[in-house]
Amino acid sequence: MGAFIKDETTRDVLDLLNKRFGPDGIKEMVELQKEFDIFSADHPLEQSFKLIGIEPSDRAERQRWYAFLGKLKKYPSDMANVNGYDRVIQAFRQALTQGSALPVHVGVHTMKGNPQVTFSSEGSSPLIYSTQSFRVLSIPTKPSKVARKDAAAAAKQRRAKKK
Repeated sequence: MGAFIKDETTRDVLDLLNKRFGPDGIKEMVELQKEFDIFSADHPLEQSFKLIGIEPSDRAERQRWYAFLGKLKKYPSDMANVNGYDRVIQAFRQALTQGSALPVHVGVHTMKGNPQVTFSSEGSSPLIYSTQSFRVLSIPTKPSKVARKDAAAAAKQRRAKKK
């Protein structure tokens, strides 16, 4: 997320996701999914998130958020032949339609360590301060400063090749 949106925006969006799909919101999301099929191959992820209010309040950051979501189409996932974008849709769909209504914790991990979007449908306790069991969706990212530094280095290499 770091190359697209500010670190504080990443934190805010993760907070929105974790409230919406957390212990207090998961039952409502299950009902909304049953009635409106929010997460499906028929709906772009951007529209699904917009529908349920998962977007930055700042207009410029909102556009960057949607650009980031589109970029997930180039990310690999933990499922063969499924890109990161489709994996996010499938993960939410699975969490809201299969088995018990376990909350979903959305987090990030270092892209350098694992470039895949991952989803664990098994209950685990990702929060050290809680015994609540969650399904876990994790999205690879780089800190914004690292992403900007990498982009500047790549641009410098491109310019050097042109000379």
